[in-house]
Amino acid sequence: MKENVIIIGAGIGGLTAGALLAHGGHKVTVLEKNSYIGGACSSYEKNGYTFDRAVHMFSMGLNGPFGRIFDRCGLEYLKFIKHINEKTAMKIYKQEGYFPLDININSLFKTLQPRGSKKEASSSSRSIMGSLKNMGFTKNTMKDLMAVMTSILTMTKKKLNKLYEDELTVTQWLNMFTQDTFIHGIFAFLLAGMFAIGNAKASVAEFIHCFKTELMSQEGYQYPIGGGAQAIPDAIAKVIRHFGGEILTNSPVKSIVIKGNKAQGVMVGEELIEAPIVVSNLSIKWTILSLVGKDYFERKYIEKIENLTPSLSSMTFKLALKKPMIKKWSFINCYHPTLHDWGDKYGPGAPLSNGFFGPVLSNINPKLAPKGHQTAIFGTLVPSKGPDWERWTEIYWEDLQSFFPDLDEILDFVDVSYPKDIVAATGKPEGPVEGLGLTPKQTGKYKPSSLVHQIEGLYAVGDTAGKTAHGIGTQHACDSGFKCAEAILGNIEIRLI
Repeated sequence: MKENVIIIGAGIGGLTAGALLAHGGHKVTVLEKNSYIGGACSSYEKNGYTFDRAVHMFSMGLNGPFGRIFDRCGLEYLKFIKHINEKTAMKIYKQEGYFPLDININSLFKTLQPRGSKKEASSSSRSIMGSLKNMGFTKNTMKDLMAVMTSILTMTKKKLNKLYEDELTVTQWLNMFTQDTFIHGIFAFLLAGMFAIGNAKASVAEFIHCFKTELMSQEGYQYPIGGGAQAIPDAIAKVIRHFGGEILTNSPVKSIVIKGNKAQGVMVGEELIEAPIVVSNLSIKWTILSLVGKDYFERKYIEKIENLTPSLSSMTFKLALKKPMIKKWSFINCYHPTLHDWGDKYGPGAPLSNGFFGPVLSNINPKLAPKGHQTAIFGTLVPSKGPDWERWTEIYWEDLQSFFPDLDEILDFVDVSYPKDIVAATGKPEGPVEGLGLTPKQTGKYKPSSLVHQIEGLYAVGDTAGKTAHGIGTQHACDSGFKCAEAILGNIEIRLI
């Protein structure tokens, strides 16, 4: 048996690292502060309905980072429902019907007709192009959009690396092609779902990398078979236990113990749990500043960690419906053509009209709602703190009703989650969707390494660490955990993490 390993946090990054290390012969102990595992990638049941704690869709399923875990370990604990992108649609503010939105390499350039119920079809007989024209979409817009997409799809690795070096934002890069507000708006909507930050802040290199490898993958969007998103951490945890590891819930780590610039273990309450290798799945900022402490690091490194910024947070409406509101679609994007569609309707202090996106869970898996009922989740981006949450909830609820006029009539109940709920699930201060905002100065060569500076045996994984880790949401965290474990096991060079 190799050295003992302690994993702090049973999020996807920590569980992934734990699974590979347990398979590699280490004695793994995972310590989780909550009563459940998975962090934001988890689910709960209420009155027969199953809800994910956050909005999730998995673009590659077992063809991506998740599959690498089970391929390496020779186990088959996880399966996915595939091609959900083929049942993805857009609803446009103040327009009738559902419009297919299949972002996939095989269908990107198709002109598709609106479809849905008979009522929807009769009111939406025009093509999606006709609807887009009502939003300001012109022949010149199409020409510019095709130029942008051609550049993305033909982007070579050399050109992508140059974009990282140039440190361009999405806005700066798009402006090289067009200043069309429609095109900028579409990319802002995509980025909200991918990175939870805006065009003016997001790294265009990171965006193109993830867009090509994940959103445009031929496998399409996928979702786990089982009890919602919870099926993913449960399956990875099963790998850890299969190879002799253990997972202890309700076990918050108080501090990481360092002696002679080497990790010695962690404190859980007043108990010292010893291990020469400690892997933290908490944000690298929290790990360094709170669990270890500034005294162990050079001032320059502390300043870098202190200056790291997260993404925006989210407000999520979890709908329990007495009958199906959405008949055919598995994922819905509720789109506002501009961030100011509400005009002066709500006055000072009101949110922008961001729109919503989210899965219709029981259309993907009928077992996630009582028979004849429906479970759906709709999320929108919000700042971590500052708003009058009661007022914003009322405004966003009214906006959701503008997309679904029958909502109140068929509502069984709604659970609303706020940034504080993300804090509770993930332990990340401020409750961001992504613990590290994927900006030009926080990606590429600037991204924090999983190898914690100056401390032997201490590592960080998840969506805030890993120089070569990429992906959207949980897949980003998974890639980070996988590569960190590979380095610890000696399968890749330590400098690559």
